[in-house]
Amino acid sequence: MNVIAILALLAQAQAPTHRVLGLDDLFRIQRLSDPRVSPDGRWVAYVVSAPDLAADKSTSRIWMAATAGGDPIPLTAKGSSASSPRWSPDGKYLGFLAARGDDAESQVWLLNRLGGEAEQLTTVKQGVDGFVWSPDGGRLALTIDDATPEQAGDTTWIGAKAKTQRPWVIERLQFKRDGTGYLDRRRGHIYVFDVRTKAVPPLPPRQVTSGDWDDDEAAWSPDGRLIAFTSNRDSVDGSDNSDIWVVASDDTTKGTTTRRITLEPGQDGSPAWSPDGRSIAYTRQPSGEPIALIYDPSHLAVIGVEGGRPRPLTAALDRDIRSPRWAPDGRSLYGILEDEGDDHLVRVDATSGAVTRLVGDARSVSAFSVGAE
Repeated sequence: MNVIAILALLAQAQAPTHRVLGLDDLFRIQRLSDPRVSPDGRWVAYVVSAPDLAADKSTSRIWMAATAGGDPIPLTAKGSSASSPRWSPDGKYLGFLAARGDDAESQVWLLNRLGGEAEQLTTVKQGVDGFVWSPDGGRLALTIDDATPEQAGDTTWIGAKAKTQRPWVIERLQFKRDGTGYLDRRRGHIYVFDVRTKAVPPLPPRQVTSGDWDDDEAAWSPDGRLIAFTSNRDSVDGSDNSDIWVVASDDTTKGTTTRRITLEPGQDGSPAWSPDGRSIAYTRQPSGEPIALIYDPSHLAVIGVEGGRPRPLTAALDRDIRSPRWAPDGRSLYGILEDEGDDHLVRVDATSGAVTRLVGDARSVSAFSVGAE
């Protein structure tokens, strides 16, 4: 046998076996999302979602892996879903959202990184939609929807609940939304929960925003005195406008300290505080034309915490950018840039607006986390 024949046989033996992708293969594909680097930079927590064909639903678990490499570690058990891993600022705890029990609502749970069972932190009747740690780790900013009549203690309907579906009463211009269904008058607002309080049962979270509109995307100022958030408070159902607002984190009157930061028409969102706390980066759609919808690219802008004229950073870039995050030194920002169907991780100079692509090419970046360094 000559050398060429031997090489041909070796190549044939080492060639991977190919087959057509089948339906069952799709249900074995797992999806990774929401990576979060620990404050010391040694670990990354993330969510793994897997479809369950028998149960006709998708379940998610939180895993952790060392940034230096090695085998991943499951942090939450099978059988119930968990999401939104968030490290405490000191890195001792990992908070996450989970609904455990047949009729349970999503609550904030805490895992000690040294080990042990997860501890339920909140007991909100209507559940928690999202949470963010304060810079000192002593409080959480929670996003919570208003309670349903049953959750609020409406005893006139509870007895009929098992037999009769409460009718939908349509009294909003926008009465239905993809992924949600029919809409009612319940709104989502920002609450503050004190983690340091050891009262049993825990003290209820304190509501810091209110009104007939939705408030979300809460972000703490570096000194913990203010919370920035996104809200549409114009013609709520008749306008796509949204703005960046701030409220005092110690507000006891459900929002009388609220201030509007951005004034231009169009969708403003994703507020991110600069490390020095003097300005807020955010995404904006500068045209403000409702007919443009998704064809109006989101640009990156920076505005002072007292408001005023925003400083555009990527206005000359005819591409959509999202998820702004400041670099720890405050000299640049990171974000995800959409271009020709791909998503690229980019760095944007905070002074010149120059864009540098860091990860892209044949890969599409869906989420990222910025470490302390």
